[in-house]
Amino acid sequence: MAPLPPARAGDNSTADLTGVIRARRRQTWRRRLIAIGIVIALIALVAVAWFSPLLSLQKVQVSGSQLVDTDEVSSFVLDEQGGTPLPQVRPGTVEDSVLKEFPKAEAASVHYAGPRALEIEITDRTPVIAIEGESGFRLYDSEAVDLGTVDKAPKKLTVLNGGGHQPDRETVSAVIRFMGELRPELRHQLVTIEAKDAMSLKGTLDTGKQKAKVVFGDSSDSSLKVRTAAQLAAEGRTEIDVSVPSVPVTD
Repeated sequence: MAPLPPARAGDNSTADLTGVIRARRRQTWRRRLIAIGIVIALIALVAVAWFSPLLSLQKVQVSGSQLVDTDEVSSFVLDEQGGTPLPQVRPGTVEDSVLKEFPKAEAASVHYAGPRALEIEITDRTPVIAIEGESGFRLYDSEAVDLGTVDKAPKKLTVLNGGGHQPDRETVSAVIRFMGELRPELRHQLVTIEAKDAMSLKGTLDTGKQKAKVVFGDSSDSSLKVRTAAQLAAEGRTEIDVSVPSVPVTD
């Protein structure tokens, strides 16, 4: 703010100073009123966007999934949120509802895709075991979530063989625990796994250079057991028992 001019001598000096002060006060209030007007205009625009049907959700694009029907996801979200002004649609809420409704999805990433649209990218759960049955191969992930049935087991996915009978729930859970603890590179080496019961796991290991039949015993210490078996198979062993991994037995 510029300094006040010096008061002039004479009868009118006080009047001149008062006039300057009043003018500056009017200027200050004018600036404040302009700022208040801008804030009110912004609030009005936000309110219009918040409630306006012109910005209501009309379209949901879904991608990234092979296990989940993307059209079903789109219809589900539109049934829940369709017609809602987009500023009122919370991506986190949509993500949670999608994951609850479609358990085969491990993650859902929701983004705004224009004034009336959402874009959702689905990340599928990863199967760790395929169980052969009369209608095909049923897939499960490491949390025992049923991922559905396919005609042919995916490549490099371990197949559970019940040894001539359908494994019971306890046995399946033991196998899933065993497989779920393995890193992908170890899991891929285990071509098949058999289980007459939860305490009698065995399988076929393929290191790429050597195949070996392996007895694992129960589902504990799966990573240590498979690593130990893979090392022994690399040395040319074809019959391996690692049910006690610290004391492996070979042919």
